[in-house]
Amino acid sequence: MRLSSLSPEAARQQRRDRWRRGRAAAQTLRSAFPRLEQIRVDLSFKDATTCTPAEQSHVLHPPARAFFEFPCPYADCDGQFDLNAAATSVLASSAHHAEGEIECPGVRARDRMGRQACHLRALYKFTADYQRETDA
Repeated sequence: MRLSSLSPEAARQQRRDRWRRGRAAAQTLRSAFPRLEQIRVDLSFKDATTCTPAEQSHVLHPPARAFFEFPCPYADCDGQFDLNAAATSVLASSAHHAEGEIECPGVRARDRMGRQACHLRALYKFTADYQRETDA
């Protein structure tokens, strides 16, 4: 078992830096998927608690980075929802709609009970709009 010597704030900063580097390294949507006009990502959440986070909606246009990682909405969680593979699959096939569900892999410090798995589930929905193909 490996113990982390990082403080909670240092660990959060390390995760933010890793997220920023990943986003900066991603291609733009325009380069990766030239026919894409926009993609909308809707996230809703399911949890066993009564305080489920609010829904989120993200609309990305061609100049945006093709980067689909979203932090867990719980402030005390160190996880994120990595939807890069799902988004790439949708966009590579030129599908207009896709949906699925993913569980947060993060860990939370809950109510003096120590660190426990988050288990928040995100239901995601992609809606993509493409340029029409012109007749040559």
